[in-house]
Amino acid sequence: MFKKKPQVKNLSPLRSSDRRKLADQIIADYKVHVPTLEEIDPTCSATEVQAHQASHNPTPALSSTRTSLIPDTCLSARFTTHAGPDATLVSGTVYVGAHPGQEERILWIQYGKDARLYPTVYTLWRNPGLVPLLHTPDFVVDKLRTGADLMTPGLVGGPPWPEAAKTGSVVGVAGLERPSVPVWVGVCKIDVSSLGRVQGAKGAAVEGVHWEGDEIWNWSQTGSGGRAAPERIEGWELEIADIADGVTRVDLDDGDEDEGQEEGGVALEAPAAASQEAAGVDNVDEAPPGREPTTAEVDEAFVQAFLYAIYSAKRNGEPPHYGLDLPIQPSFLISNLVQPHLRVQTPHYTIKKTSWKNTKKFIKFLDKSVLVKSKDRNGGETVIVDIDFEDDRVRNFSPYRLPKPKPQAATAANEDNQTASNGGSDPSLGQKLTLQTLYRASSKLVPDLIPSKATCYTASQISSFLKRYIENHPELSKNATSSRFIKLDPFIANSILSSSPSISDTRTLAAGEIARDALLKRILDDSHLCIPHWLLLRNNQTYDPENPDPALKPKSGPPPHVNIVVEKRSGTKVATKISGLEVFGINPHLLGPELQKKCAGSASVGQLVGGKPGTLEILVQGDQRDVVEKELARRGVDRRWIIVEDKTKKKK
Repeated sequence: MFKKKPQVKNLSPLRSSDRRKLADQIIADYKVHVPTLEEIDPTCSATEVQAHQASHNPTPALSSTRTSLIPDTCLSARFTTHAGPDATLVSGTVYVGAHPGQEERILWIQYGKDARLYPTVYTLWRNPGLVPLLHTPDFVVDKLRTGADLMTPGLVGGPPWPEAAKTGSVVGVAGLERPSVPVWVGVCKIDVSSLGRVQGAKGAAVEGVHWEGDEIWNWSQTGSGGRAAPERIEGWELEIADIADGVTRVDLDDGDEDEGQEEGGVALEAPAAASQEAAGVDNVDEAPPGREPTTAEVDEAFVQAFLYAIYSAKRNGEPPHYGLDLPIQPSFLISNLVQPHLRVQTPHYTIKKTSWKNTKKFIKFLDKSVLVKSKDRNGGETVIVDIDFEDDRVRNFSPYRLPKPKPQAATAANEDNQTASNGGSDPSLGQKLTLQTLYRASSKLVPDLIPSKATCYTASQISSFLKRYIENHPELSKNATSSRFIKLDPFIANSILSSSPSISDTRTLAAGEIARDALLKRILDDSHLCIPHWLLLRNNQTYDPENPDPALKPKSGPPPHVNIVVEKRSGTKVATKISGLEVFGINPHLLGPELQKKCAGSASVGQLVGGKPGTLEILVQGDQRDVVEKELARRGVDRRWIIVEDKTKKKK
């Protein structure tokens, strides 16, 4: 859950009474055994026990247990983060404390509407036996650290399984190399304790919440990073021999394939396919990259993606509509419900490649399948007015692993995780952007005019090189008609004006001279002489061509821009589409809700049609170009970098 860095607000100390209540809640929820006076001192008389109970003072064992779970110096703070395939905003509370001789760490997490507290690995390392401990092969642990769920066939060491590992129970997971050290915390999605043989089973057994290596583990007030796990922890009730026997009992020759993988299920790459199945891995059923899918395959992918979206909404939302605003427009259906949940993100998987060809017929198909109820509106638009969330296809749906985003999207996500200077949840707010145009010279200009063709130079530097060249060749200024003009020499005539001659170049050659500013413009405008590059600098970044920063690498081609398209949709309705935001460090998932508030209308975020996988587009109702430009300006985007296309005007 915590792959992205949470925004933790200011920490505040807990009162002693609140700390005791919190510790008692944990003791009750996790059924922590607190020794009684009789267990501590068998010689204690009944009179002494009654006297102690009447005093209402905690026993030494209870005080010690409370302090072990919630240290005396415990602090709390609210946090927010984005989790899940839809980047849903999640808020909650973290409890920070330090055990003797150790640095402060996040010990407990409480999020959403669930009042339950989830322990972090630091708490489990300090309190052996707090939760049931499950085991899985170490190469599966590596995949779990990427945010995947633990599939049922990945469990080893049973049966029998821990009796407390029932549906909804919090469990820890350890690898086989260090079986006494939990490195992953999750919640049981099924009753693990009642399982028998798990090889060949389908579905996820445990849903991940937190693990060693995520942003909660990495958090510290001093910024020192996470603390490595110990090699061994005394106190966990383990039967190592039974675990080893469970591994040997894994049937690697089982030929069944798991087709119903849950969301984020572990996918193993290094081990062989037989080992993958033994570890509980469901492979993503993707079409080979060189083969175009059939129409039936695209149809099935669209239906599965819609079921996935409804299944996710039902898991994360509240009835009756589970967070979905009805009626659902056709554009919202494709961009927010279908495209993000397709198991294959390629240009072959579009509505045009289906047998329906358009969204209206796709909605009609869902209506005939009794999954939704649709209605035709004026203008020929068909919308979804109701969804059957209790349909067996939704309740029994088995989520699959969605494709990983491309590096461009990953880069934008990493930038979004950085803390904004203004302390807001959107790190792009208040940023200062500078779009710098650079030029890389071709071999025609090197070394006579420009010293190197491997370095990118600014326009002013190229102007200086040209000025120096003219100064080193005084014959160019002699007998010119004006001080603004220079005579042509063989280098200028052959290397510059003859690179891609035009009518103006022919006239210049015939005249035998050219204006200085016209020559500079001729050099910069000709891509055969100077190849344009661009570099986007953020906040206080600077770029020195003489001593370039390796982290700042100019990119070839024209400078990037934000596209704003205003067009008519379904009759007379107008919508505004915004794309090209990621390169400027703007997260569409954060800007979309902001535009929805500013424009007082619906806004959706989805895959850009025809764009690279991971490139997103925001769709806002109405002509909102002015509002969008103001919001982009708040995020450092200059008006010159925005291209507005109005498709609502009639063509002449």
